[in-house]
Amino acid sequence: MVETSTGPVVVGVDGSEQSNHAAKMAAAEASLRGVELHVVHCMDIQPAVLHLPGGTTDTREIADRQHDSVHDTIANALGDHSYERVDREGYPPDELTDYVEDVGADLLVLGSRGRGRVAGAVLGSTSLRCLEQSKIPVLIVK
Repeated sequence: MVETSTGPVVVGVDGSEQSNHAAKMAAAEASLRGVELHVVHCMDIQPAVLHLPGGTTDTREIADRQHDSVHDTIANALGDHSYERVDREGYPPDELTDYVEDVGADLLVLGSRGRGRVAGAVLGSTSLRCLEQSKIPVLIVK
């Protein structure tokens, strides 16, 4: 008996060219499976008020602008494909694997490298960590 997919396909994005490729692959996979696509952008931010030239701002404002910028890039990459936008705060690998579990996803899609500060020798640190801790299949897109 073949089990059908019912959970969404989740893709983690960071605005990099790699994550754009991953989003396109995730959209195609979601279409093939007939399920929703969830596009997740995670940022590890610390609440703070910054005193910058010209005034003050807080890290929440910066994070909101970054979330919007990444999703604008993804919207351009995906064209007319519909998706659910998800913004999360925290350590990206943990947030992504928690999210896929929370929504009952059947597949997590990631680019092989992104914009992270620390990267593995072959895979980005987020991709590698998600591979290690995910309870569902993870597709890494080159």
